[in-house]
Amino acid sequence: MTKRFFKGMVLLLCLTLILPFIGNIEAFASELQAPEIIGASSITMDIDTGEVIYSKNADMKRSPASTTKLLTSLLFAENKNKGDLISYTETSASLTETTLSGFIAGGVKPGDTMTADDVMKAVMIFSANDASVLMAESVAGSIEAFSKMMNEKAKELGALNSNFVSPNGLEDPTNPNNNNSTTAYDLALIGIAAYKNDWIRETMTLEDTPVYLNGGRIDLETRNKNLNKDGNVGGKTGTETLAGHCFVGFYNRDGRNLVTVVLGSDYGSDGTNVFNDTKAVADYSYEVSKVPYKTTGEEIGNVDLSYKLFKFFGPTKTITAPVILAQDVEYYKNDFNDTNANLSLSNTNADAWKVASNNSVDLTFSIGHFTETVKGTIALTTGQIFKANLPVYAAVIIGTIIAIVLIVIIVNLIRKSSRKNRRNRYYR
Repeated sequence: MTKRFFKGMVLLLCLTLILPFIGNIEAFASELQAPEIIGASSITMDIDTGEVIYSKNADMKRSPASTTKLLTSLLFAENKNKGDLISYTETSASLTETTLSGFIAGGVKPGDTMTADDVMKAVMIFSANDASVLMAESVAGSIEAFSKMMNEKAKELGALNSNFVSPNGLEDPTNPNNNNSTTAYDLALIGIAAYKNDWIRETMTLEDTPVYLNGGRIDLETRNKNLNKDGNVGGKTGTETLAGHCFVGFYNRDGRNLVTVVLGSDYGSDGTNVFNDTKAVADYSYEVSKVPYKTTGEEIGNVDLSYKLFKFFGPTKTITAPVILAQDVEYYKNDFNDTNANLSLSNTNADAWKVASNNSVDLTFSIGHFTETVKGTIALTTGQIFKANLPVYAAVIIGTIIAIVLIVIIVNLIRKSSRKNRRNRYYR
């Protein structure tokens, strides 16, 4: 009995010592690791909230190759209708790299026409370079004018680190400084805007489609090798010497919409590296959870509050008070969010007296285009305001007391003088 009891106590002691570590081991083992990808830069963003879920060098400037055509197609969709006839020009007809003219005996000639819907299909499905020039010239009259529109649209979307000089993303090897440039983050913003356009979104879902040029049929097949796999509902490819292999993908799993961007991947032996990269970051982004950024009670900074010395009147003064979080704030941990996360006070013009009586405030948590309102407090009391101005208030109180005493003395003197005068009149 004693021996059995002793063994039981030893076992219980061992379990007591080991169990806390088992929880930590399980937590460590279950922590999801970000994927290692070939691409030089990448990002995954929630289309509906704007949250950056995964990032690898998302602010690095890169050549986007034909993913440029997402922006080109967006401007085209905003300025044309599906049934519009679009005519070939000298410029578009002269292109030879990845064009529709390769499907036509004798090529195409200026004046040959296509519907706008077929132009959209040629660009989004086949990535036809001549069709993207058709888009540009039909909307703006020239590539130069259209490039200006592209840059204006990019800025409107918040893509502030981009510059576009062509509608198709073809690189000029003789002048590498005169090529399109963007970042994974900017391209995600452009991609989201394109995805929200019904015409573009419907087109990119097609695995194959016919288009018609001067009455002749051309059968096109998508270059998106991830389409209709693991929730992929569309995307745009791009490949150039400086850009490497690029892909912007759109995903929907269980109603949650994500955009993925991979720039600067290797083409590989069969052209699947960028698609494997994309699947890896998409899978990770659907599985990863948020982690604490700041916790309740943390001080996030100070705020200067102005106030009237005597609450409603007097000179204006300023007092500095700490801002404290009143709730936990979570985020997706990655290099982009670590660099750009910010917590700020929404209203910095609050009156110190009002804050002292009700110190609850709204704070803004922002990362890029994502914003969230969180609760906070300003650590300020009326006692602190009084303490900060104690000499002034003391002087006022002393001065008031002296004034009251003087008034009392004067009143008493007046009364005594009045009584003395009355007595003098009485005895006369």
